[in-house]
This record gives sequence, C-alpha cells and structure tokens, in this order.
Amino acid sequence: GKNRTFTTSRGTTISLSTGGFGWKTDRTAVREEMISFIKEGVVTSAQPVYSNTAPVPGMNDIGNSYVEADLSNQHLYLYSKGQLVFETDFVSGKMNSTPECVTPAGVFDITYKTKNAVLKGDDYETPVAYWMPFYGNYGMHDATWRNAFGGDIFLTGGSHGCINLPKESAATIYSYVYEGYPVICYY
Repeated sequence: GKNRTFTTSRGTTISLSTGGFGWKTDRTAVREEMISFIKEGVVTSAQPVYSNTAPVPGMNDIGNSYVEADLSNQHLYLYSKGQLVFETDFVSGKMNSTPECVTPAGVFDITYKTKNAVLKGDDYETPVAYWMPFYGNYGMHDATWRNAFGGDIFLTGGSHGCINLPKESAATIYSYVYEGYPVICYY
C-alpha cells in the first residue's frame, strides 16, 4: 500500500501509488500456520504466506523487467532483464471524458493475457487480437481501427481507458509479458 519511487526512461524520479501491486501477507493463512506450529510444538523459521507477490522483493518490488507507459508523452517502453527491448507510441484514455475513461497512473501488473478477446463496454463491443489487462478492465491491446498513435490524440480522441497499440506492437509486447509482469503508468 505504500507509494513507490521510480526513475523513468527520461531520467525523472517520480512517486506512484501501487494499485494492487506488491507483497501482501495473507494474515489468515499465517495465523492458521502459527497456531498449528504452536499446537504441534514445532520450533521453526518460516516465510510468511502471501496473498499477493511481486517479481522482486525489495524497496520497489518492480525488478528490471517491466512495461513503462508514459501517459503524458503517449510512449511505451518495454524492458526485459534490464534491457530496453522495444518502444512504441500508443493512445490512452480520453482526457476530456468521464473519470473512468482516464487511464490510471500507478504500479500494476499483468493480470493475465489472452488472444482473440472481445472487449465490451456500455457503448462498444470490440474484438482484439492481443489483450493484456493490468488493472480491472484497463489493459493494453491492439487497436486496428486507429491509423495514428502518439501525440495528443488521447486528449479528445482517446480510448475508454485502455492503452491502444498498433497491432504489431501489441504482438511484440504480448510475446514478452506474462502474468505478474509489472506495468508502470504515469503522467
């Protein structure tokens, strides 16, 4: 639940909320395990049981493999094992719309990934080839209906909150990420 500091690809250090990202102790499971140890007279040292984990334990838990989405500049950086392996422009949530259409800032992780999904909302039903959600219904996906990405499109012509990508870019990102892969979004 603590904010994390992060140094962006442009060299700026920022502080971000964590969303559901990071390590969280499963208090119920730990309590039950401790009671069991006490009843059995076991003397031991044990790691806590976690209900949520991050890739790397430590100060920021992010590690050196992550997706970095610079929402102000509409540019995405993909890091794998400390190396920048890919970058692309994108279109994020529409800024002149309702709050739920604004892409959230924070540290998240890929919930799951799937191919050939149909994204549904109150006023749309859209098939996508690559779907990578990272915070509820917010995620990254291809947007074949767009002919331009980047710039200031998001200000008035942005998405419903997702990160819209060129299809080839979505395919590349999809090939690297996995469940739990960190996604850092910031303005």
